[in-house]
Amino acid sequence: MVREAAINLYLAITGLIFNICRVFPVQKKTVMIASFGDNIQYVLDEVHARTSSKIVLLKDSKCNYTFRNADDKNTIRFIPVNIPGTIRGIYHLATAEHVFVDNYQVVLASCDFKKETTCVQLWHADGAVKLFGFKDKATTERTASAQKRFKQVYSKFHKVVVSSDDMGWIFEEAFDLGDENLLKTGMPRTDFFFNEAKMDRAMDKLHRQMPQLKDKQVILYAPTFREGHLKVDEIRLNIKNLENSLSEDYHLLLRLHPAVKFDGKWDSEFVTDVSQGQDIFELLAVTDILVTDYSSIPFEFSILGKPMIFYPYDLEEYKDTRGIWFDYETFVPGPVVYSSTEMIDIIKTEEYRLEKVLLFDETWNKYADGRATEKLVSTLYKDAAGR
Repeated sequence: MVREAAINLYLAITGLIFNICRVFPVQKKTVMIASFGDNIQYVLDEVHARTSSKIVLLKDSKCNYTFRNADDKNTIRFIPVNIPGTIRGIYHLATAEHVFVDNYQVVLASCDFKKETTCVQLWHADGAVKLFGFKDKATTERTASAQKRFKQVYSKFHKVVVSSDDMGWIFEEAFDLGDENLLKTGMPRTDFFFNEAKMDRAMDKLHRQMPQLKDKQVILYAPTFREGHLKVDEIRLNIKNLENSLSEDYHLLLRLHPAVKFDGKWDSEFVTDVSQGQDIFELLAVTDILVTDYSSIPFEFSILGKPMIFYPYDLEEYKDTRGIWFDYETFVPGPVVYSSTEMIDIIKTEEYRLEKVLLFDETWNKYADGRATEKLVSTLYKDAAGR
């Protein structure tokens, strides 16, 4: 109740500020509210290079991303305790021609945009396994006030960027939107996988940083975030068993979710913990085999056509508590295992079912072709300069 009251007070204040700022005309300006950063960075670079739009970057409490081409004086820490930053941010939102967000942003509930403003949801995943938005099982347990707020926020997504028709359907279900709200240009950050120079630089960089990868096949284990598990003291994978069987030819990279604090330490000749300080897309550039569970990473990784193994050790519990969009075992593009022994057998026999990876990529990256960001900016900005 206290949390709901605090949110409602915040929205009442920001709504008042927004309505005052609405008296000012909409300007040739792009405002970006960032939680994650990568999709925002791609769009920021493209807007900067191809348009004359002023760019204002609002970084929320979750955002630790270091942006390029961002003007310091127009980069604002957009958090409630930063009152001057909040007021400036609301002014820019009220007077922007284009607004980009990459997450759920509660402040949008108080933003009654003018008709000249377009708000674009970039999201932070190319596809989805777990339920979110109105389909999230936790949503139905929230108060009527919270439900109303979710609807207010989702209704501000004039456009949602997608890489596939299937993800478009998911957004329609999750946010109660229609086909007219979809921008089928491809997710901006997928451009990385089509850029050989960027991929080569990433591989060179990580091989310099981690010489232990030399002459090894790289396995990346990247489990998804689980609610209530912000701190863990063990990994639900028998790494010692993997080491005994695979260390001669393979090296394991351990990538926990950035929000998770791991009390253990796994760095060895076989394992390197890359949970902190490494860009996930650069890690995917050096990865030969991806091991994950309910993460969205496979949607982008499938562009590379490389093997994936799925290790949903808590599948039934996860389906009951979090919920997933599809029948898991038939949906994922690779073998499903429930133990390290099964995983070792798959790796040694190389029974990866790569044909499923290729079909998965064709389905989920239909509009991702290496020019996603360019297509997005060309669609939205009248003055976008050609290349």
